[in-house]
Amino acid sequence: MEDYAQIEKEYVMRSWSCQADVKVNMIEKAEGIYFWDKSGKRYSDFSSQLNSTSCGHNVKEINNGIIEQLNKYAYIGPGLGSEARAKLGKMVADIAGPNYRKTFFSSSGTEANEAAVKAAKWYTGKYKIISRYQSYHGATGIAMMLTGDPRRFPNEPGYPGILHGPDCYCYRCPFNLKYPGCDIMCARYIGDMIRYEAKETVAAIIAEPIVGSNGIIPPVKEYFPMLREICDQYNVCLIADEVMTGFGRTGKWLAIEHYKFQPDIITTAKNLSATYVPLGGTTYSKKISDYFEDHWFVEGHTYAGHPLACAAGVATINYMKKNKLVENAAKMEKVMEKRLNEIKADHKSVGDVRGKGLFWGIELIKNTKTREQAGTREEKFMRGHVPIPAKVTGECMKNGVFFLQMVSTLLFAPPLSITPEQINEALDVVDKALEISDKEVVK
Repeated sequence: MEDYAQIEKEYVMRSWSCQADVKVNMIEKAEGIYFWDKSGKRYSDFSSQLNSTSCGHNVKEINNGIIEQLNKYAYIGPGLGSEARAKLGKMVADIAGPNYRKTFFSSSGTEANEAAVKAAKWYTGKYKIISRYQSYHGATGIAMMLTGDPRRFPNEPGYPGILHGPDCYCYRCPFNLKYPGCDIMCARYIGDMIRYEAKETVAAIIAEPIVGSNGIIPPVKEYFPMLREICDQYNVCLIADEVMTGFGRTGKWLAIEHYKFQPDIITTAKNLSATYVPLGGTTYSKKISDYFEDHWFVEGHTYAGHPLACAAGVATINYMKKNKLVENAAKMEKVMEKRLNEIKADHKSVGDVRGKGLFWGIELIKNTKTREQAGTREEKFMRGHVPIPAKVTGECMKNGVFFLQMVSTLLFAPPLSITPEQINEALDVVDKALEISDKEVVK
């Protein structure tokens, strides 16, 4: 019998890894919120893989939507028409609202963000882009430079004109201020950046409505309306990176709905097709869509608007509507919030709990007075060293609960179909594993 774990290790280049350190756990099957490895061990998928399998695994309605398209044709190029592509474009526009029109469909979130930045540059005639330090926007050239976390460093110097500013991160305010008396300095500082960089050069601000892999950090309610005002003042496009938060993750179809602002461009992926087939989307407001009616949209690639991917998107949205998954995510917010705050009260290593819908993070600390993080950016990419949060994650994996971890935060984003019982079952395992990080707290 073939040893496919060894074959994968030998012939497949793994993401974000020193290849010699890779250990392959072959997965045999997946169903609902669970997956099983080759030994038969079951895991609760408490991060929806990469915050993406939002509808759960092996959903027959989505499978059938893909098969139906496959039986028509697998692929026709983006220069020809596709019923699935047309349907999905209309569905996305309807969800985004009357201010939005056209979507460029690609095959990933990073490509979606690249298409957003390029369009903002063409539309404004300017070239600088402001991102934030607690951010991840993708792994391709421009998107990697937009990213604030250490994954950017090996790819520098990268592209000119990309700047980074502070985040709305109240637990670790970069200005050492307290909300609401802070006057939302984190937003005002972005306005200062535009002025100091010369408003004639800044094309766009890109931000995740809720920071994703860098900590699940929801902003205060005033933050994005203030950014919108700043962008309007200086003729700067506002790009909302909804690759993680879009399509139900936060209990709304789009996370921008929580903060009552309208960006000029919205990027999506992951939950757009529940990752059944690779799909990204860059949705443009009417004014930007109209600009390209008589200006070249100089973007495209072989997989743009791939019919199978678009069919998966159509089937995903239909399934979400039929089964009220967005509404379920909103209901489960209270279940997550209650149980996570109970865990916080019982564990001195839990510094902060934050999130919306089914998008939550626990930030671990090792000093209750200074809030020193239990893991650092430097440790994340230190070969041979296992940070405290990674030890907690590993212990949970041993006990059948899979989720992601970044720097000092445990990231929870289970499928939107999850039940209260399934949430509590998984969080009971997390509760027990946090004894590991409690032992590392010095005060």
